[in-house]
Amino acid sequence: MPSGSSPARTPPQRTGFGRRPPAGAPRRGLPVLAVPAVALLVSAVVVQLSFALPAAAAEPRAVVASTSRASAPAAPRLPDAAAPIEVRVALSRGAAEEVSSVRVRRLLEIELPDGAALAAEPVGPLGDRVATVWVDRPTAARLEIQVRLDGRAVVRRQIAVSGLTSDVAARLVAIAASEMILAEMRRARAPRRPPSPRRPTQDEVELASRDLDTLSVSAGPYAAVVSGGPRVLGGAGLALGLRRLRLTESLFARLLVAPSGEPLRWLEAGFSGDYRFWLAASWRLSIGATASVASLRLPAAVSVDGIAGERDTWSARAGLGLGVETRLGGPVWLGLTLDPGIVLRPAPYEDARGQAGAVEGAWLGIGLSLATERRSAPLR
Repeated sequence: MPSGSSPARTPPQRTGFGRRPPAGAPRRGLPVLAVPAVALLVSAVVVQLSFALPAAAAEPRAVVASTSRASAPAAPRLPDAAAPIEVRVALSRGAAEEVSSVRVRRLLEIELPDGAALAAEPVGPLGDRVATVWVDRPTAARLEIQVRLDGRAVVRRQIAVSGLTSDVAARLVAIAASEMILAEMRRARAPRRPPSPRRPTQDEVELASRDLDTLSVSAGPYAAVVSGGPRVLGGAGLALGLRRLRLTESLFARLLVAPSGEPLRWLEAGFSGDYRFWLAASWRLSIGATASVASLRLPAAVSVDGIAGERDTWSARAGLGLGVETRLGGPVWLGLTLDPGIVLRPAPYEDARGQAGAVEGAWLGIGLSLATERRSAPLR
């Protein structure tokens, strides 16, 4: 370069994209590419924060929701345990001379099983869960312990205390009373069996059988006395009866003949009804009425009913029936019957000697019968 002339200036180079600064030039500010990078980084952070904030805001709700789902309704409280059995202890004057009441109570309180508690006083209000212990001294050598729980039967146990000290005797009494209380508690907890049905007694069976429908058959000898005609008739009879509500309706048939005097045959069939009264299980009375129709035959008569040569006719009678019966055993009864009545239709006749007569008038019959019965429905 010539002296005196100014050095040539290098034209400044513009910076920009695709242009590099001249070598040795100082750096000013951030590079051009760093600005977009910073902007992108800030945008990413902002976006991430925008997503994180809703999640963070929703987190308490989720926690609350999960907490509300986890808190289930409280379970129902179990019923309180049954109240313990209150044990009341009392000693008689004789037992208190042998053992100390205070010592017995202390030892019994130790020995009592679970579910039982010693009462402060030997007496108190009545209740369902109360056990009463009574210690007595029936003899000089024995102590008797009586325990009663919930109104059940009293249980007893005796302890020989002859030669024992007061403390040993009190300990034995406490142990025995505790065992008895435990046994009664187990019995009270055990299910009770239903009582077996009571079977009726023989008297109850007999009383009920009197009103059952019963079929009876009886037979036996029978005799009658008639005021007119042949005086005495004798024979046998058969009867079939049905009893309902102690009222017996019977159908009967009898064949009677005159054993002496003028021959006569009386064949009758009839109906009777009577009511029975029981005096005892094996004795009974009957009262009723009878009515019958009879066929008569007079072999020695020359005329009957005014008809010559006729020997047969008919008649009828009615009366009362009175009887007494006794049981021979089981369904077999022996009876005696009185049968007063009257002949309703007289039967006039004439014998071979020309004398007129008639079967008529009052009738008095007496019979002896053996009867058996069968009930329509068996008793249970």
